[in-house]
Formats: sequence, structure tokens, C-alpha cells
Amino acid sequence: METKGWSLKERIGQMFIIAFGGEEMSRELEMAIIELNVGGVILFQRNLRDFEKVIQLNKNIQRVAREHGRPPLWISIDQEGGGIAYLWKGMTLSPGNMIIGAAQHTQNAYDASYIMGLQLKKLGFNMNFAPNIDVNNNPKNPVIGARSYGESPEKVSELGRESVRGYHDSGVLAVGKHFPGHGDTALDSHLSLPKVEKDLEKLEQFELLPFLDCMNDGMEAIMTAHILYPLLDPENPATLSSYFLKDLLRTKYRFEGLIITDSMEMHAISKFFGREAGTVKAVKAGADIILACGKDVESQQKMMEAVEHAVNEGTLDEAVVDLAVNRILTSKEKWIADTAGSNVDLAYFQQHDFQDKMYQIALEGITLHFDRTPLLPLPVNETISIISQKSYNDENYTGDRQSIVHKLFNKDKYDVYYLAGANPDSREILELPTTVNHNQYVVLMINERRELSKTWVDLILALKKKTKNIIVVSLWNPQIIEYLPVDLSTYITTFSYTDQVMKGLKNLLEGDQPFKGTSPVTLLESKVKS
Repeated sequence: METKGWSLKERIGQMFIIAFGGEEMSRELEMAIIELNVGGVILFQRNLRDFEKVIQLNKNIQRVAREHGRPPLWISIDQEGGGIAYLWKGMTLSPGNMIIGAAQHTQNAYDASYIMGLQLKKLGFNMNFAPNIDVNNNPKNPVIGARSYGESPEKVSELGRESVRGYHDSGVLAVGKHFPGHGDTALDSHLSLPKVEKDLEKLEQFELLPFLDCMNDGMEAIMTAHILYPLLDPENPATLSSYFLKDLLRTKYRFEGLIITDSMEMHAISKFFGREAGTVKAVKAGADIILACGKDVESQQKMMEAVEHAVNEGTLDEAVVDLAVNRILTSKEKWIADTAGSNVDLAYFQQHDFQDKMYQIALEGITLHFDRTPLLPLPVNETISIISQKSYNDENYTGDRQSIVHKLFNKDKYDVYYLAGANPDSREILELPTTVNHNQYVVLMINERRELSKTWVDLILALKKKTKNIIVVSLWNPQIIEYLPVDLSTYITTFSYTDQVMKGLKNLLEGDQPFKGTSPVTLLESKVKS
């Protein structure tokens, strides 16, 4: 792709993947493509409410670029699978990394990513910020958790390589994240600046292993972590550190692919360094692409202008920009071929082959940790009480994640109770036990990404006065076991709550299939005494 005649402003634009509002092409977005020459866009939930509109939007983005002589855009998404999926309705989703890790079949990592990639490609996406190849070696990690394949660096490496290969074979550029590793933190970089006190030798033996193996096996893009490693760079998180991006990635590890920052809107950058200043530092450090993610185009344009100002005042070498742009355009030539798009049959995304494969992965990965009484399979001739949240939304994913428990467990033998909110309230703690008969079977399905609210424990303890036959199913974070009673009878982890996972869970509870999953992480010990 020819850059001759481009202004500095136009070249810098190629280094940015931006966010925007709305579900359709807007004047603001057109301006960003035509005048700013942005390199790409990322679609979030606010852009993804209508499946058919997504297809048309992606076509229009590339059409505007074509008609105005601009390079095709990266059209990217954060679609890891499991609980991390901005495009929720319409697609057949991967059940997520940790359930793949629990299934312990390497082919599953390839198949899940290949199927997801085929669908994303049909929708007009060409880049996915996946797979997550962080090693989940800190059970208190509030942001990675079930997004990881597990706590073994070798297993994460093996599954990560297959996932990258699956995306690439589908025609979508995979972006491994978060270099050099986000698994051993107790803080969330969306909200703060985490620190990891490890030297390079320890990192290379553990967190870095999946990145090194994936890079050596064809991974062509990585996302950086907003994490401080004081023993290696006491001032800058990896995203802003030339030590990590130049000395390690480029020089020591000879990585020639794209270096992409995590969102510069996250507090680890925006609060501690500032968006504009942080952007300049990232480019100086060696980042090729800035994932801007501002609330509007105007705020992201200021980040581009900050880079331009740094070049003009001589604090940033223009050659750094040119090198990044050349790398970006070379990658686009390989990964973005057809920008016109084609007509898409929506049935494609729900085809039986896709659903059957994701269902089989779910069956292989759902894990029964203990069944002490035992309570499984559920008795055929008794009424089972199920208590669940009505939606699986959290602060990052809101609006459309409605539970399907009532649709699946719809026989007369099941009584389904949906909570009013994400956690039991004082009224429910008092009233729900009154709906349960003596020693009736109760299944609690809990979606919690971080720490379990004490009100869940209060509800369980209240229920135990009526029945000992309580089964807890964790739908995301397996480590909520820490907050559950030590004498809990039965504990199951599904690691996510996609439709296929929930269908698999039902069949396993009813004894139609045996549990096969093996936890890819060591569980914390329960602390709550009855």
C-alpha cells in the first residue's frame, strides 16, 4: 500500500484503532476514516445490539475507506468466548478458555477458535483480541480468572498455539494478550495500576512462556499489559516500556509482528499517566497500534494530535511512526483481502455443526469438584428447586445476557426462582427458604466474576436449616468456593454460561452424561463454617 503523499497526520492515523458510538455509519465515523485516516475500529456492545446492523456497519466502514482511497480498516472485537463476548446474541459462542482447559483436549482450542473466527469473518471482522494466553497463577486475580486456560504455563501455551492457529485458518488475525502476562495480579488494570514483583528469569519460566511459544509458532500480533514490573522497569507499565517492547519483544525475542496496546481508556493509563501523554509514551516505547477506546472520536483525535505534536517538537522521531505504519500496512495486505463483503444468511451462525462442537466442549469441560453426600444425578421423582440470577450482566457487559434456566429446566419437576438482582437481598434470604421442603434438593447457580457477596452465604446458611441437599454451580469464577460453607455437599464449575454450557450442565445434572472435566486451577479452601 502506497503512503507517498500522506501527511504526518494521516500516517499517525493508521496507528490508531478507535471506538465510536452507534450502530450505523455516522458523519463522525466517516470523518475519522476520511480525514484522520484511522487504521481501524473496535466494536463494543453499544455497536452490537442488532446482528444484521453489524453486518451492514462493517460493510459501510470498508466502503467509505474504498471510495476515498483509504486503506482497508482493521475491524476488531473483543470476542474471547465464554463470559467475554461483546457480540452475544446471534453467534454460536466458544464456551470460553477455562472450560477448554478443563476439557484437556488440545483440539478443542483449535475448533472453538476456528468456528468463532469463521463467524467473525462472515460478519466483516478481521481482527479479534483473542486468545487470552495469560497464566492464571493468582487465584485472587479479579480480571483474568476463567478467561485463562489455567494455571499451567505449558498447558496455556499448548492451547494458546492451537487457538491462534484456529483464528488464522479462519482468516482472522489473532491478538494474543496480555504481554508479558496479566495472570499474577490481585488488581484490575481497568481500575488501577497492578504491580508484579518478578524478574525476567521468573517471567520467562512462567508468564512469558505462552507468548514465546505462540510467537515462535506463528502468532503475528500481541496486546500489551498495563502492568508495572518494578524489577525490570520501575517507572513504566509494559505498555509504556521500551524495555518490554523494544529490548525484549523486538531485540531479544525477534518478534516482527504487530504490538498493540490494551485500551488507553483503562485507569492504569488514563488515571496514572493520562491518555495523551500515555499514548506518546507508548509510541516511543515501540507500540505500533494504539487501542484508543475513547468515549467519542474527538477525545481520541486528541491522542493522535499528541503524537503529532511530539514529532513536530522533536521529542518523537518521525521514523518511529513510519516504521510502525509500514508494519501495519504490510499486515493489512496479508489479512484484509476482500472488503466488499457478501450477503450473509443468518442461519449460518447457528448451524448444527457449530453448536454441536461447542456443546461437546462444554460436556467435556464442566467439572464436578466434589459430591460428598452424594446428590447426583438429580432424583427423577422429586421436585428440584433452582435459584439463579435472571441475567448474567456485570459492569462491563450489560443489557442482553438473560438467563435461559427457565427455558431449559422447564419440566414440572423443577421450580425456578430468579433473584431480583445480582445477589440475594434480605427479603429473599428470609423468604426463599420458606419455599423449600424438608431435605428438598436445591441447586444454586451463581454467576460471579470476582468476590462472592456475603448475602449468598447468608442464603445458603438459611437454606441449610431446611435441607442439606444443596448443590452450588459456579458459572464463572471457580474460586468462589473460598466463600462457601466448608460442609457444602456438592460443587460444580462451568466457567461460563453460554447456551451450550447451560444445556450441557442440565444433562450432566440429570445423569445423561458423566462429568469429565478436570479443574485447570487449584481451588482455594472454603473458609465459612456452618
